[in-house]
Amino acid sequence: MKLRTWQIWLATAALAGLSVIFAVPFMWMLSTSLKVDEKIQTEHLNLIPRATFIVHNGETLRVRPLQARGDMQEVQVYRDNRPAEKLMVRRTDLRDGFYLNTANYTEALRRAQFIAVTDRWPFVRGYLANTLIICVLTVTGTLLSCSLAAYGLACVEWRGRELLLWVMLSTMMLPGQVTMIPLFMTFRKLGWINTILPLVVPSFLGNAFFIFLLRQFYRSIPRDLIEAARIDGCGELGIWARIMLPLSRPALAVVALFTFIGSWNDFLRPLIYLMEESKYTMAIGLASFQGQYGGDWGQMMAMSLLMTVPIIVLFFFTQKTFIQGVKLAGIKG
Repeated sequence: MKLRTWQIWLATAALAGLSVIFAVPFMWMLSTSLKVDEKIQTEHLNLIPRATFIVHNGETLRVRPLQARGDMQEVQVYRDNRPAEKLMVRRTDLRDGFYLNTANYTEALRRAQFIAVTDRWPFVRGYLANTLIICVLTVTGTLLSCSLAAYGLACVEWRGRELLLWVMLSTMMLPGQVTMIPLFMTFRKLGWINTILPLVVPSFLGNAFFIFLLRQFYRSIPRDLIEAARIDGCGELGIWARIMLPLSRPALAVVALFTFIGSWNDFLRPLIYLMEESKYTMAIGLASFQGQYGGDWGQMMAMSLLMTVPIIVLFFFTQKTFIQGVKLAGIKG
């Protein structure tokens, strides 16, 4: 049924309104990360970053109001985002104006040491490098293991296939808290504690949800392609690598994106298995930063934004493939 023009406009307006509602927390975080401390405490609902200025000896200076004494106001002058001298000025000389306080980002990065720069190996160490290494290995392992297992469950005929599928899906009902202690004891006996192995190796053993997702996608691919490849003498691994993987790029993109987001935001597992600060991920680093500098809201919002932006950018660059993969993954049951 063809929608009328007013229905399309109404649906568009409703979606735009919902988008604004969901965007407000992000905009508030961005605004707070660019505000000076005194404005964060006094202007909670103002999304436009501002600061107080005076003109002193022909020079425009950012100031922080301190104590008021009648018509006079004591102010703290800032030069290069650092406190300088204090002045007594008339209250009428104070002006508010637009100001982006980028010092929150530089100071937060300096304090948090998310990126540790060395003379010989720049950017090799630090929370960011640790997180990226874990994310890349986890995505790689998940794509390989889940796609191969899904191919075996969808395209290869063998006895007990459906039973194994249901057993695998039943593992999704087990909460992570149930398996947390047995897994920790197993990894401790293997000597993997305080390494990235407990965070990476399980991804090479498959994930029930992603296996089921890829299996549904593989079942939508015409069987004639697989049978033709078998007639031409191609083995099962060859069919998986040469036919199924290229045709399943949208579904693989969905799996990769979900896996990357989960690994990027993972806090509990690195907290359990990593003991040394030099091996911490960004999620643990952000929590440590909050514990030490939780009162500096501008810097807290700056670090939170730096953790959020890569995920948002990744989604915008892959949204077309992502949506296509989600749509196609459930075509066939």
